[in-house]
Amino acid sequence: MSIPTDYAISLLRSLEQSRIENLITQTDARRILQEVRENTENYPNFDSALTEKATYIAYTLITCGCSLIENEDVEPAEGLTALEKAGKILSDAFKFNPDEVETKNYNLLIAGMSLYAAKQYSRAFIVLHNIDIDFTIGQIIISFIKKDFESMLHIASNVLFTQAPVQLDLRDFDEWVISHEIARCFFIVMDFIYTGNQDNVSLIEDILEKLLSLSSESALTLYWLIIRLLRIIFSTFQASSLWSTLPPLLPAKYIAEKYIRLLSGFSSPVTEIWPSQTAALPLALGDNDGAVINLRTSGGKTRIAEIAILKTLSTHLLSKVLYLAPFRSLAFEIEQSLNRTFGPLGITVSQLYGGSTANVTDFELINESQIVIATPEKAKALIRCGSGLETEIKLIVVDEGHLLGAEERYIKNEMFLTHIKEFASRNQIRMLLLSAVLPNAEDLSQWITSDSNLVAKSEWKPALERLGLLLWDGNRVRLEWKSEGEPFNPNFIPKKPLGFGRRRNHFPNDRNEAVAATAVRLAQNGTVMIYSARANSINGLAKDTLLALGEHPEDYLWDESLWNVFESVCSEELGDDDIVLTAARKGVICHNNRLPTLVRIAIERLMRSKPPRIIIASSTLGQGVNVGISTVIVSTPYQNDKVISKRDFWNICGRAGRAFSDVEGKILYAIDTTRSQWHVNKDRQLAQNYFDNRQMEKVRSGLLAALMTICRIANRTGTDFTLLVETIANDFIEGKIDDDFFEWLNSIFDYIDDGLLAMHEDFSTDDVDINWIDDVFRNSLALIQAESENEETYLDLLKARTTALLRRIPNRSDRKKLISSSVPLSVSQSMLDDIEFFRDLALIFIQSSVGENDDIQLIDNIIRELEIWSTQKAHNLMNTVPQQTALDNMRRPWISGNALASIMTIEQDAGEISKDYYGFTLPWIIHAISQLFDHEMEENVVQLYTSLAMFVELGLPNNEAVNIYMAGVRSRSAALELSAFNVFKNKSISDIKQALLDFSVGNHTLSDNSRVWIELFKESSRTQARKKVDFPDFTWKKHNFPDKLYLQVVNGDYFLTSSDGYFYEKVESTDDLPFSNIANISGLFFIYENDKWQLRSYNPRIVINDGD
Repeated sequence: MSIPTDYAISLLRSLEQSRIENLITQTDARRILQEVRENTENYPNFDSALTEKATYIAYTLITCGCSLIENEDVEPAEGLTALEKAGKILSDAFKFNPDEVETKNYNLLIAGMSLYAAKQYSRAFIVLHNIDIDFTIGQIIISFIKKDFESMLHIASNVLFTQAPVQLDLRDFDEWVISHEIARCFFIVMDFIYTGNQDNVSLIEDILEKLLSLSSESALTLYWLIIRLLRIIFSTFQASSLWSTLPPLLPAKYIAEKYIRLLSGFSSPVTEIWPSQTAALPLALGDNDGAVINLRTSGGKTRIAEIAILKTLSTHLLSKVLYLAPFRSLAFEIEQSLNRTFGPLGITVSQLYGGSTANVTDFELINESQIVIATPEKAKALIRCGSGLETEIKLIVVDEGHLLGAEERYIKNEMFLTHIKEFASRNQIRMLLLSAVLPNAEDLSQWITSDSNLVAKSEWKPALERLGLLLWDGNRVRLEWKSEGEPFNPNFIPKKPLGFGRRRNHFPNDRNEAVAATAVRLAQNGTVMIYSARANSINGLAKDTLLALGEHPEDYLWDESLWNVFESVCSEELGDDDIVLTAARKGVICHNNRLPTLVRIAIERLMRSKPPRIIIASSTLGQGVNVGISTVIVSTPYQNDKVISKRDFWNICGRAGRAFSDVEGKILYAIDTTRSQWHVNKDRQLAQNYFDNRQMEKVRSGLLAALMTICRIANRTGTDFTLLVETIANDFIEGKIDDDFFEWLNSIFDYIDDGLLAMHEDFSTDDVDINWIDDVFRNSLALIQAESENEETYLDLLKARTTALLRRIPNRSDRKKLISSSVPLSVSQSMLDDIEFFRDLALIFIQSSVGENDDIQLIDNIIRELEIWSTQKAHNLMNTVPQQTALDNMRRPWISGNALASIMTIEQDAGEISKDYYGFTLPWIIHAISQLFDHEMEENVVQLYTSLAMFVELGLPNNEAVNIYMAGVRSRSAALELSAFNVFKNKSISDIKQALLDFSVGNHTLSDNSRVWIELFKESSRTQARKKVDFPDFTWKKHNFPDKLYLQVVNGDYFLTSSDGYFYEKVESTDDLPFSNIANISGLFFIYENDKWQLRSYNPRIVINDGD
């Protein structure tokens, strides 16, 4: 049955001969050309019998692989590798082969089974997509691998509960028996998916062992091979299943079971742990201080974080988890993802909106939530202003943890992470850092966990990768694929007349048009992302793509509710004719950091609902937004004159290849060969450098870079280091320092001053002690990466600066105010100096707001004063300081909630101002002002500035509109319109959410914009709500039944069956017992308790009402 191990290994080695490997390479190369529908006349000279030879090689590999696993005298890894290789060869030979080979679908069935057995679940799924096979057992297997459990049970039931034909010869009867019992195995598998009952596995093994003997004795070769593979598949499934993996790691059995059943009940069920996740789970859930999870893009990092969160909340029942996402768009996405999982488990997830502000709404959400998602800036503001969040945290997850370096934002965030890391280590709080691109993960693990060994790494990802060049020579596009055999498409896109319109030039006529045309053709096989590091090129590429789609491309079929919201937001923020809206209508998404915040949120919501045809994006989409992409075309990696880093390249391009959508992800680098040979050679060299991901740039401490630069400049200017330290400690009151060096030093220290003061407040034993700096910073990333001989130098600099800050601000109460402001110390000190000015402004506003005064005018007046102050004393917080005339033009319409598109007609810079200045900087400053006042003695002043910060950030004039917006109506005009209704006044966020659900659109006069938002809100709530099912309890006169029965439908008849199918009884659906009402709801079963049969559910999303 199995061939001897020595012979199998010898046979595998013989298949490594160059002649055999060349045939495998040819099969791979031909598949690439077939997949993109290349004309056969452009094929190279493939072997004339390639398909037959590749098939023979694949089945030899399967024989060897199965034997090595069955013999159990060697590690199974080599056998699984052989099966994976065989599955790929068969897939390459047949999946896109246009020749009508009679055995094509049978070979693809074996390919899919081989890949699944080798734990390549996603690739197996894709290989079997759209496979039509008339072989019943094959249909059941395909349904199982594709996770279509409803179809699997339906087909299996039809086999299992149908009597054998009366007249069958012995061979046909053997086939019937084998089919019947294989169907039973899948019936039992479904019970294992529901319950994790390990006895089911033993029962399946016993059945398959007998069937293997029967198929061998009856010479039923196809069945014999399928049963061999099924034995390995079920073994793989059992070992990788959530039931086998998670319960030993999760302390609360009830929560673990509920979580596993929830995942298996998703529309795309999750039943296995991937190899990459298997490698990461022990560290992620271990009894340690945390871990660094370094998995490839699409390797399953978020699921690992999810399970770690579940363990934390199960172990520490009253605790919270802080999830740090570096970008607001990623924070929105993480909230949706975690809500989908934790909502049905009764665990509340909240994403805290906003940049660096903290307000009453945030505190409300924190109190209601067990999982809090925020950007680092938001989290810092919350922790420093006294929310108390840090005292309840037991796990901190840092997503996209590679985002560190010498940029201002990264240095500030590194200081914050250094602070919370020290706080975590002193308070038994675990930290997980997630990243796909982290070549020096050990450094970060030493920093985050104090142990460089706590790193979980895996190169596994669900899809393969294919690299290539897109070459435009002025007449055609040629694709050169960088793989063995170097396949190519010589004339992938020819230059030709456009065929419509008045354009005279042929199409494509330049590199951008060539990229667009290539994207349109490749989009036939899955979503294509055109990446451009230059945000200002996105709209031009979109216009080229619309041309490439043809004269009258069909509108893309988006989800109607989400499209209506997106269209409404675009009209409100951009105008009806903007290219972003025009392109999206055709399935082409434009995404960059210049878009208004509301448009970006709506775009990302739209993309999550359904993969678009084509995405045209800058780096912002690559920075964490999880969207399925089949192919990435790099149009240009240049940002101005600099190229993106190799780490950023792979963080973006690593997204090519979607789980359960693509066998492989394609990455194409565009080169214009019409340029000079020097430029072409440079581009080819740059592409080759990017493609080699073995030498990725290491993640470096930005704080270390700053300290090293201080020492380097001191050395260059001849400044004595001892004198420098003394001068810094004396706050530059004494000592001779070069003026330029002095100014530069202050600007660098401004990045870290507030962090140093905040750590001093938390970690010093008394008001003057600075020994904490040794304890904290010797374990910081900066000193971990520093040369050992320079450690004391850097510590001296940090101690000197801290000493200067304590001398500058001797009053501890003042220091706490400055720290809680969360702005750089240079700005917060100016605020404190002018505190009477801010107090007077507030009191004048409060006094004037009593009576018949125009509230918007009052808001307009006070904000203008704050703008003027900010321009004079906080301009270092702004990349560009807006002109006061521009602010005067747009302030009132902005805070009045007017559409941004209309504001842009009166102020051309309104888009940039609303996004950067009003959307981030000014609210940050106003929030900082609010923290300078006593929260009890001057509560009204604090509340005023807190509210003003939100009014400015969101562009809304009252708290009701703000709260409606925060509740989920992400439209300024809709939130403002709804705020006029009494039902939303003086309500908390949770109360507003309920009021929105209860709000009757038909009973109120509303704009279309508000209607679509309320409809979307209600629809989203419906999809997340648990379904309620009623069914009466009943008795049965018959006895000796199993204690648990499932309901199955066979040819319109209803059967109650045991979990193994050995018992089944036909029942009638009646008005009293309406079995037809529940027949197609997965996870339901009947249990015999208290002398009656009662309906129960394994699905946490289904609630069973008590029976009669």
